[in-house]
Amino acid sequence: MNQPKSEIFSDGICVYVSVNVSNSFIGKLALVFANLLILTVIGLGVVWHIPGMVICFGLLFVLLAKYSLWNFFGWENLIINTRSVSYQRDYGLFKTRYIIKRLQSRLIISHSLYKPNPGCILCSFGSYKQVDNTPFEIYNMTFPMAEADAKYLNTLIEKLFIDDMSRRYDLPQIILN
Repeated sequence: MNQPKSEIFSDGICVYVSVNVSNSFIGKLALVFANLLILTVIGLGVVWHIPGMVICFGLLFVLLAKYSLWNFFGWENLIINTRSVSYQRDYGLFKTRYIIKRLQSRLIISHSLYKPNPGCILCSFGSYKQVDNTPFEIYNMTFPMAEADAKYLNTLIEKLFIDDMSRRYDLPQIILN
């Protein structure tokens, strides 16, 4: 597996994260051959007038096509602010809608090493419930990030929450104009 590609930036209100992993050439080649094999069977079903075969392998092709798009062109997009975490999956030809998970308290980021690719980390986001203060999981990233990118993401999120806390507890501005 190649080194993951990450795009991380902040505008002071939100932190935007986009992650893509370049899969190996052999894996992509296997997916292309599997898609061609299923298309060949569908073509034979059409020529031989076997509708059951066309329907079954057509459904299998739709599932494999979605998986292939994810592995060729997939991006994972996150928008993190002090009130919510939003995530979306981009398959190249289509995107899912943003799913918004509200934060009840501070955001927790936990890291786990990605064993197939050394130097990469999988990030998991969580928070605490306000009622009984138990932790709950908000989102697990599918694609790993480089270790340096994960540290940079941590820094941006810490700055975001510190700025929000200082805005809430700071004295109001007085302008004498």
